[in-house]
Amino acid sequence: MMGLDIEEWRGENNLSKHDAQYALGFRNSNHYNKMCALPLLPEALELLIRLYEEIPRERGWARYSIKELFHLMYDPALAPFLGTELETWARVDLGTRFAKIFGRSSARQYQWLSDDRRRNDTDLPAYAVIECILSKLKQVDDPREVLERVAKKVWTLRGVDLDTEFRIPTPEHPPTREKTGRKPGVKSKKAAAPAAPAARKAAARRA
Repeated sequence: MMGLDIEEWRGENNLSKHDAQYALGFRNSNHYNKMCALPLLPEALELLIRLYEEIPRERGWARYSIKELFHLMYDPALAPFLGTELETWARVDLGTRFAKIFGRSSARQYQWLSDDRRRNDTDLPAYAVIECILSKLKQVDDPREVLERVAKKVWTLRGVDLDTEFRIPTPEHPPTREKTGRKPGVKSKKAAAPAAPAARKAAARRA
């Protein structure tokens, strides 16, 4: 979708600019105009507009939290790996897919899905469009099916196959991850560097 599609969508739904701005989570009219001028919409915004096309009614106040939606969508896929050595990697793969659906990097999952209680996973001030998506999904009986289907359409148009590049791990096709960092028992070369000046001083004293 292009920015001009926002105006087309607004016209098809007989919305004022103010109502369209609210529906799409824009901060103000300048934000609205900026999005309308884009040659290609951000993935999350296109996702929201396509959700409105499927569910053509005003979003309500009720919404999922981002963490609640993740568990609703992917806990069944994670279940076979619970308590195994692959649990962490399965969780990472699913979190990466989840973040990708919204057009966010894999690193975003750690903020969204953290167990740190100091973080409020319902507080997404910089991602109002995602808050709108979370509200729209409250209006459907099967949010997982709807979100996956619409997201696949959005990403296919961008040449990305979610099921190939960000597949859901299964027992038949488990996550394959390797830990990074040093192997056990191998000392870091950087850790030994500070000892060099001390060795030179000792040699000088002996001389």
